[in-house]
Amino acid sequence: MSRHLLIAEDDRVVAYLLEQVLVEAGYSVLVAQDGLEAIDHLNAGADRFAMAVLDLVMPRADGAAVLAVIATVCPGLPVVLSSGYPEAYVRSRIGDAPIVAFLPKPWRPEALLDVVGRVLGPGRPT
Repeated sequence: MSRHLLIAEDDRVVAYLLEQVLVEAGYSVLVAQDGLEAIDHLNAGADRFAMAVLDLVMPRADGAAVLAVIATVCPGLPVVLSSGYPEAYVRSRIGDAPIVAFLPKPWRPEALLDVVGRVLGPGRPT
């Protein structure tokens, strides 16, 4: 199974932390700085991603817009949505779009790895 993740996060510090935690755990990641860049990566080859971790609020296209593209180009791609907003608000913004988990900000590295591990399998990829 692929261990390549798409990260869409406009906060450069948070994006860096996401990348470092996941790479240190053995995953490969592609970081998009906003929703439109994430959509471009999905349109260029969504099948290369095993999972997406999306921020809700981003410039040019938000997490809900990226979820809509995922539903079209790669339905079934596991998505973790992360936000500093309460989960109820996030779910009201995304409607019935399926996500495998909500990761509240600020998150702990262990929480991120737990969510990713539940979907892609625990431990360092071989």
